[in-house]
Amino acid sequence: MGRMEFNDQIGRLIPLAYVVVLICQQGIAEWHVNFQPYRMEKNDFLVLAEDSVALIQTKSEDFACSCYVISRPLAAEVADGLPTSLFVYLSRSPFFSGKKRIVSYQKAWEQQAAVIHTQCSTHKRAMFINHFRNFFLWICEWVGRIDTNSNSDFSRPEAICWKFWDLISANHKTQRAVTFYANRLHVTPYYLSQLTKKFFNDSPKALIDRQVVLEIKKQLSHPGISVQEIAENLRFVDASYLGKYFKRHTGVGMTEYRNRRNY
Repeated sequence: MGRMEFNDQIGRLIPLAYVVVLICQQGIAEWHVNFQPYRMEKNDFLVLAEDSVALIQTKSEDFACSCYVISRPLAAEVADGLPTSLFVYLSRSPFFSGKKRIVSYQKAWEQQAAVIHTQCSTHKRAMFINHFRNFFLWICEWVGRIDTNSNSDFSRPEAICWKFWDLISANHKTQRAVTFYANRLHVTPYYLSQLTKKFFNDSPKALIDRQVVLEIKKQLSHPGISVQEIAENLRFVDASYLGKYFKRHTGVGMTEYRNRRNY
């Protein structure tokens, strides 16, 4: 979290984290995002992804934004449970105009983010995850029903990627093999890998594993569910293999994670 004025970045590509939210606090700037022009004024905001091409063409001297930089691990937890259609929408429409009816929520959201940042410690991460998830759900509420089927101008490769994302959401609890998803999409695993690296900056296996790890974390948050039950729920061979899988992807053991989570 912080304040950005972009004084030394006029006409230069702006380096981005996995997700960046910029909310204009004052001034005016002419942006180009993914080769589309946007005029940003007070209360307007941008949602930029790691692969966004973003630069400021011109800006007023007083231009300044609140900046929220979301790392990949945190973004994955924020995105869990959000509709896939939202990500499709944001990939095409990253800019939002600060209409009067949304400013009250936006200001309240920023104030609460500041309180979480300065006054919370033990549950700070979980609170931020929920806070950012509410922000993106608010976008869904504000925009209205987002229908991915209406985006008929998608290329076939892009459509395959978003279908893959839907399939992961629906099947990650029981299917971890890339071949399962490639077969459902009627493409080869190699071609699917080429597409996801282009559109999502990650391999199919990494995207599947990320969702599985999030599901393990969710089930670990329930003290009444044993590790063996989680292994059975997610179709791992046994609890030992599940534990090795989890530690390989997170760097901590399941018992240690559960103790931290329920502290």
